[in-house]
Amino acid sequence: MRPTALRVAALLGLAALPSPRLRAQDAAAAPRAAVPTAAALPLTPSRPLKFTVEEGTWLSVDVSPDGRTLVFDLLGDLYTMPVGGGAATRITSGLAFDAQPRWSPDGTRLAFVSDRDGSDNLWTVAADGRDARQVTRVERTQFLSPAWTPDGKYIAVSRNASLFGTLYALYLYNKDGGTGVRMVGGAPPAGQGAPAPAGPGGNATPNYVGAAFGPDARYVYAASRNGGAAGYNQTAFDWQVTVYDRETGQTAPRTGAPGGAFKPVLTRDGRWLIYATREDTTTSLRIRDLQTGDERWLRRNVQRDDMESRFSRDLMPNMAATPDSKALITTWGGKLWRVAIPTGEATPIPFRAEVDLQLGALSKFDYGVNDTTLTVSQIRNARPSPDGRRLAFTALDKLWTVELPSGTPRRVTRTGRNVGEHMPAWSPDGRWLAYVTWGDDGGHVHRVRADGAGQPERLTPQTAYYSDVAWTPDGRRLVAYRGPRQARQEEGFLFGRELVWLPSAGGAPTAVAPIANGGMPHFTRGDSERIYLTQGQQGLVSMRFDGTDRKQHLRVTGYVDLRQATPQPTPATEILLSPDGDRALVQAGNNVFVVDVPVVGGTAPTVSVVNPAQAPVPVRRLTRIGGDFAGWRPDGRGVFYSIGRSFFAYDLARADSLVRDSTARADSARGRAAAPADSAARA
Repeated sequence: MRPTALRVAALLGLAALPSPRLRAQDAAAAPRAAVPTAAALPLTPSRPLKFTVEEGTWLSVDVSPDGRTLVFDLLGDLYTMPVGGGAATRITSGLAFDAQPRWSPDGTRLAFVSDRDGSDNLWTVAADGRDARQVTRVERTQFLSPAWTPDGKYIAVSRNASLFGTLYALYLYNKDGGTGVRMVGGAPPAGQGAPAPAGPGGNATPNYVGAAFGPDARYVYAASRNGGAAGYNQTAFDWQVTVYDRETGQTAPRTGAPGGAFKPVLTRDGRWLIYATREDTTTSLRIRDLQTGDERWLRRNVQRDDMESRFSRDLMPNMAATPDSKALITTWGGKLWRVAIPTGEATPIPFRAEVDLQLGALSKFDYGVNDTTLTVSQIRNARPSPDGRRLAFTALDKLWTVELPSGTPRRVTRTGRNVGEHMPAWSPDGRWLAYVTWGDDGGHVHRVRADGAGQPERLTPQTAYYSDVAWTPDGRRLVAYRGPRQARQEEGFLFGRELVWLPSAGGAPTAVAPIANGGMPHFTRGDSERIYLTQGQQGLVSMRFDGTDRKQHLRVTGYVDLRQATPQPTPATEILLSPDGDRALVQAGNNVFVVDVPVVGGTAPTVSVVNPAQAPVPVRRLTRIGGDFAGWRPDGRGVFYSIGRSFFAYDLARADSLVRDSTARADSARGRAAAPADSAARA
């Protein structure tokens, strides 16, 4: 038998709403750009944005081989400036995001990473911003922290194998082009050979970022760890500085700092190694004398590192030693700094940059909004009245009723928009609706006349988180769950929840029993002294109002949860005993079932709804695509549930009759078919 469906469309009066707008803002090319933006970037500059800055975030900086000029990135453009500070000159601009510039050993060109062709790639450009050349031509990958080899012929760079991936290999690219050679780390792209040699920890997929050279081109320094980042909020700060030998192909660790070690910088004279590390919760710089092996702090509490995230611009911004090996040029606190080697004395390098960006055309879409009526997508806790003529439900966090089968929904209350009204329950005589509220200040149990006359009455004196209110059959008491308000607001969980009762006219709640994860409290017909509810793995249980005489009646299980370490059948989320106590309405695996409840005494029977043919009692599945907010009619002859904004009523008595008639016809047909065979056997 198919259930009868009623679609409830709540028509609500609303204040006029502004039309939503979607905005997209992208940096665009300034007319004075020396480096052209590729045609693959389609936005056309149309809105100028100009301002002056003396600070910047995550500035990657390098110093020219003659020690006279700095280059740094700011808002996706490259700037040069005298090493002592002053006005910065923008040498690249446009829609593209240019970052992490590095001077070539002869000082004529800069290597940098840019998405000007639509994907992150490695580029070079003349020191004055002209003659841009694309070195790599790959898609859906990322490049980090290029570094020239001391002879100026090649560029070492970290490259991943997939967009947003966090497993990087060290590659070597000829400055004039080619597909490049993978040196160590990461996973090879398709068709590029076997995995790289294992890293210092023995893992077959080591990770390398932030290449750096000293005076000897044979050795490439980088930060390394085994494996990529699984996501955000990383806590295993196991990056360490590693050296790769370009002649032997071997790697060796150079640090073992407890706070990790990354972004190595070597001085040109080959004496000093500088790297970043965590000291408690701050990032600091350490310096090692490569002649003696002695280490000390160079500078504490500098630029915060990016070990905890996806390090899309390396673990630290680029920094560089001056050609005379006497200072480190770096950044923190929005400023550029000159840090003396090895004393650590820091001197700010002031700068002023004129930002001249253009924004693309404003993306604006106007959508018509019907601000007079609204068809809701879901009705919650829909409950028919005892006489079956009306339906109460929550939509858009407000309490509504509608005449069945096709009335117009109307609000029952007029509370403010910041107070939600939930889980309505009809009184046995149909005159009242009890419900719970929730707002910024907590919640209460209320009742209101079902016809909407009069004002709602607050029944609970103490603010708490109340839920699942239900009437006793005699109408004298209400039961509900009560949980601490603060835990609900701060944690969202229901720690400390308990079952309580209170007089139906209002009063202080009385605790029945602590219940960690109980289902809807309910009663059988005429029995106002025993409360039934579902409690996790225990299934359907009942107790008296003082929490004593606890009984277990039925366990129902659904499908096996394969996500568990030891897969087990999941317990039913809701088991509702029928008014006459001989059946149960079950919600399991998002579907609704009817299960017979045998009275056996002792251990409660366990019924699986996965395979009804093998269940110890009859099991009938009522839904095909799921159902929520199920319940019994007061006479026990029918059940109901909801899907979305539709309410379904299922006549069990009629369905039982149809099943009996079908079974009788099938038995009769089998009897007639067997009769000739019996006669033939007797003959």
